[in-house]
Amino acid sequence: MVRFRTKETEEKYKKLIDEGHLKGGCKLCQAPPIKEFNYWTIVKNQFPYDGIAKVHDMALPKRHILEDSLTREEQQEYLKIKAGYIEQTYEYIIEPASKLRSIPEHFHLHLIITKED
Repeated sequence: MVRFRTKETEEKYKKLIDEGHLKGGCKLCQAPPIKEFNYWTIVKNQFPYDGIAKVHDMALPKRHILEDSLTREEQQEYLKIKAGYIEQTYEYIIEPASKLRSIPEHFHLHLIITKED
């Protein structure tokens, strides 16, 4: 089985979840941006997939919304960002299945640059 996170990062992640880290407001809404667009922002992942990635950021709409609530403008800007900034900066875009999302109520995509062997 491929582990996305190192054992240490996974244990830290699970411990904070158990302690209620995700309660008290959306952590994605609170994350400082590393790159901003009109409707989207790029943030560092606080719990990276450090087992496979040397860089793990996330793309998310600035509004706290589900994917099916994206406006046409938000969708169009995402496609433009994906074709430009994301394609030029990252190697992979990962979208976990709904049951695996730790913050399912704020749509986000994982942006990865993998570790070299």
